[in-house]
Amino acid sequence: MRHPFALVTFFLTLLCQQVVAQKEAANWYFGDHAGLTFNTGLPVALQDGNLQTSEGSATISDRNGNLLFYTDGSNVYNRQHSIMPNGMGLMGNVSSSQSAIIVPKPLHPGIYYIFTVDKPDYSFKDDDPIEGVNYTEVDMSLNFGLGDVTPNQKNLHLITYNSNNSLENEYKSSEKISAVVHNDGISYWVVTQLTNKFYSFKVTQNGVETTPVISITPNSVPPLINNYKVNVTAIGYLKISPNGKKLAVAYSSTNLGDPVTGTKKSGKVFLYDFDDLTGKIDDEKLLLSGSYPYGLEFSPKSTKLYVTANFNNERNVVLNSFLYQYDLESSDINYSQTIINSSSNVAGALQLAIDGRIYRAGYPLFVSNHSLLSVIKNPEAKGNASNYEHNVIDISPKFVKLGLPPFIQSLFLENFDFKFLCQGDETHFFISTDVPYDSVKWDFGDGSFSTDVEPFHTYAQPGTYTVSLTRIINGEVFNPWRKEITIIEIPEILPEYELIQCDLDNDPTDGITEFNLQLAKDPITLGNRNTEIYFYETPAAAVVDSLYQNAISEIYLNQAPGQLIYAKVSHYGSECFDIAEVTLITRKGVKLNPSPAKACDLGNGEAEFNFKTLENSINSELNLPANTSLTFHETENDMASGLNPFPEAYMSKSKTVFILAKRDGICYGTGKLDLKVSPFPNFLASNEFNLCASEFPLNLGSEISINDMRKFSFEWSTGETSPGIIVSEEGTYSLRIVNQEFGCDRTVQFLVNELLTPEIIDIEIESSTESSELTVFTSNDEGNLYSLDDINGNYQTSSVFTNVPGGSHTMYVKNQNNCEIKQQEIVIFGFPQFFTPNDDGYHDSWKPYKITDPEYQIKSLYIFDRYGKLLKQLDPDGKGWDGTLNNRNMPGDDYWFNVILENGREFKGHFSLKR
Repeated sequence: MRHPFALVTFFLTLLCQQVVAQKEAANWYFGDHAGLTFNTGLPVALQDGNLQTSEGSATISDRNGNLLFYTDGSNVYNRQHSIMPNGMGLMGNVSSSQSAIIVPKPLHPGIYYIFTVDKPDYSFKDDDPIEGVNYTEVDMSLNFGLGDVTPNQKNLHLITYNSNNSLENEYKSSEKISAVVHNDGISYWVVTQLTNKFYSFKVTQNGVETTPVISITPNSVPPLINNYKVNVTAIGYLKISPNGKKLAVAYSSTNLGDPVTGTKKSGKVFLYDFDDLTGKIDDEKLLLSGSYPYGLEFSPKSTKLYVTANFNNERNVVLNSFLYQYDLESSDINYSQTIINSSSNVAGALQLAIDGRIYRAGYPLFVSNHSLLSVIKNPEAKGNASNYEHNVIDISPKFVKLGLPPFIQSLFLENFDFKFLCQGDETHFFISTDVPYDSVKWDFGDGSFSTDVEPFHTYAQPGTYTVSLTRIINGEVFNPWRKEITIIEIPEILPEYELIQCDLDNDPTDGITEFNLQLAKDPITLGNRNTEIYFYETPAAAVVDSLYQNAISEIYLNQAPGQLIYAKVSHYGSECFDIAEVTLITRKGVKLNPSPAKACDLGNGEAEFNFKTLENSINSELNLPANTSLTFHETENDMASGLNPFPEAYMSKSKTVFILAKRDGICYGTGKLDLKVSPFPNFLASNEFNLCASEFPLNLGSEISINDMRKFSFEWSTGETSPGIIVSEEGTYSLRIVNQEFGCDRTVQFLVNELLTPEIIDIEIESSTESSELTVFTSNDEGNLYSLDDINGNYQTSSVFTNVPGGSHTMYVKNQNNCEIKQQEIVIFGFPQFFTPNDDGYHDSWKPYKITDPEYQIKSLYIFDRYGKLLKQLDPDGKGWDGTLNNRNMPGDDYWFNVILENGREFKGHFSLKR
């Protein structure tokens, strides 16, 4: 490490002798605004967290223990406890046992992946889609070094189910996820589970490999939904041992139970072997059954497994909970089960911390506000020697719930450690565990080796190296331990910088104002996005503040004109830094008074303003110098600090905004800009007219009501410029209305349709003895109405008429807009039901209705009496039967007919003769 100017020996010594352990898991946020930090050794309660989660959460810090961000699986909070600008809407759930876990992208400092797990049921909301497992990228170089979700890298879905299985395709995952370092010491495994499969996703320097390694287990626990729409098999934790060799999983239930004997007595805990080289899981062992298990954790050396489990009565009320220990070095792991504690606390999460202890969440039954965690102080020891203390870690006034944040389990693996990682340092390696060895061999990952127990090694180039330590006992060579280290070059910086800010207070000449110190970051770091910067009033304060807890506020009121402050610049997660001098200079800025910006109301009193266009307009109007840039802000304080500039396109009501002008990046002036929203007449953007031919011509434009026509101009698609036009034919017409004062416009569309009068093309008749069916065919079959024999009668939409008697009829057709009615006379083949031969000119004879259709030409026609006696054979072309036989009137009665057509078709029936 180095410093750009001379310091006393004390500070130089500090620069070169900082020792920082791996503290990525140093800070926890969980529960109801609860938190812990382990940066000072013992856990200290944090009061600044913004999470409110009943179960899942995740936190990550840098190697030095500086908080980076945390999440409940839905929102991502930066180190200032504000939601990242793009940090909302992740697809985890606060009621998922393990809603999230955070994994760094190998060989990419400052890039992290948040893996989220949704709650796989409908207990909160019936129509809430189940999202399964997804991952989201966070880039710590974004948002002035506070970090943000990378654009287009949010909620990337992972397939953790059989998409051909409808049950798995719907529920997608359980609530379980864990992570551990790969055998190569660089990559990571992220493991989740569903039904009888474990899905291991590899995270490499190239990102997340979305095709998982799938392991199938003998035990199958598919999704099961109870009466409360809860997926009972999804609940519970999954953990991988720190050494990457074992995996444990807790299923709080494995069946729906019995409403009489209880529904929370079928839970199970299984133990598996995990291969950190291949990601495969096998060798299933059932450790616990008949309870309601939840939390799991391995000891730091992976020799013990701890489990929390509830025991419930037949009404599903928790009677008590047990904390179990299993000895993984025992020849009979099941038999090694030991009850460490029994209490009224519900079975909450277990989580290993960097202090080597395991902490337990949960709360006493029926107690909603509980502020105490429990702890296993010596988790490697057997039985009660593990030194469990119940409800002793006070986090008041915040509250513990069920969950604790999970981490990459390898962070807690004790084997070897290192310090001094800046380029040019002698990096010190040392064994951090008490395991035996006769000799060791170090491989530094750059082609260099050492057999010293605590070697020092200087790397020639910055970069990431995989360091391995191999132990040798009695000639036996054990599998190497591997870790990834990154040698960081001292960031290249501008050693001196003047930060110039406009003085906007009551005395613009006193040299005192508020500075936004982050505006100095890009110039000082030469635009290097992979750096972070903190500011101090003295160089000594900058050197000793390894956790960046005593930096001055980024919005800083200088103490004297021309004050000198110090910027400490480092790469993310690195203790390697350089320090720049920053001189704070004020300037009496130019006052900007541009003309108001005008725009038209788009609805709700808001208009769209384009600030890029306004910037160009103001630069031109005020004749500002070249290279002058403008930003626009909501408040005067934001303007003064250059914070929260408006985006290029901005929706706003009428108001005043504040302008900050910079020339060549230096404050030039400030001002105000009035945004004026002009009401625009309300009218439909699209109009449609359906007209009969007789309704043309049509006056378009009369629908638009404008109080003062003189303020507007009109441009029709026909070329006319009047408020209204007359059209004589159908078509699409448009009108552009322009507010001549504000320059904004609206376009109105007019769709004019001429409704065609349907022409009758044909009427298809299907006749039987007593009635016929008619089907009408027209030139336009859409939207027509039909009536038979009554021009004013009940019209129908169907073109089919049934049970139509024979004889003469009139068919009427019109469109639904009651335009012109078309009609056609028809005669339907059939037989009169009676006749009255009284010489009055009406119905004086009987014969079939004659039509021209060749299919209905009569060949022969016979008349019979009721007894079947043939009375008459009629001429098909004659006048018909007059009701006589041998010139004698036949009596009034029913008579029968038999008609044979030319095509051989035959009709039989009867009719009445009425006297």
